[in-house]
Amino acid sequence: MWPRIVFAWLTALTLMGAAFAEELSIPGSGNPEYVLTQLAKAFNRQQSQHTVTIPSSIGTAGALRDIEAGTASLGRVGRPLKDDERGKGIVYVALGRDPVAFVAGAGVTVRGITSARAVDVFSGKLTDWSELGGGPAPIRAVGRETTDASRQAISRVIKPFETIVFGGNIKVVHLDPELVALLDRFPTSLGFLNRSALGACATQVIPLALDGVEPTLENLEKGSYPLWLEPGLIHKPDALTPAGKAFLAFVRSPAGARILREHGILPHAAGSR
Repeated sequence: MWPRIVFAWLTALTLMGAAFAEELSIPGSGNPEYVLTQLAKAFNRQQSQHTVTIPSSIGTAGALRDIEAGTASLGRVGRPLKDDERGKGIVYVALGRDPVAFVAGAGVTVRGITSARAVDVFSGKLTDWSELGGGPAPIRAVGRETTDASRQAISRVIKPFETIVFGGNIKVVHLDPELVALLDRFPTSLGFLNRSALGACATQVIPLALDGVEPTLENLEKGSYPLWLEPGLIHKPDALTPAGKAFLAFVRSPAGARILREHGILPHAAGSR
């Protein structure tokens, strides 16, 4: 009799645990995709109840759509929410400040670029690395659409980027993984992207100094590097699941902050002004 009672009790506990376990997929922007993948791996290692996955990018717009439709309880974005988005009851939780850099392919010898030269390259006026002090090689420049968070970060500081018309030689892509793939594929490429996302690159791409300042977390923290974006997580409070709450708590923990800093992001608490 007693073994049967114990067996029934253990079975009930197992079923209860299964009922509370959750597989949480966090859709959205490519900007925080790589660092959130690292955070998810660490979260999954430290506990066994929930499993968090970070699917391929569908953009910030995709995250907003899924959160609003209720098909996702937690999404990822490359920027803070706009007023109309907050008006829909969506909450934004900043991960921190992530430096945005002009990034050269692994075959480029140049280590820095000025704001003016960056405008000249993306407007099509400069097309060869020799014009920037490097060896002769075509600049395979890759741009982004106007709604891209990295481009918007650049436009806030380098004002000509607000109205720039990309040259006919500029390849425009719409997702961060596409940009990463082109940086890897073409050793003489040039693009722009947040630093933490460069962890996804398979080659030794080169974040360029801008106007003599390296795009590092330290320079961002000192206020000497001007380009950054604020990726984050979004949710509706009444739709946030236990797994979502647990993952948010982990991201905000000292362990989460350490992972963010290791990948070049100034955590929100330290980066707020």
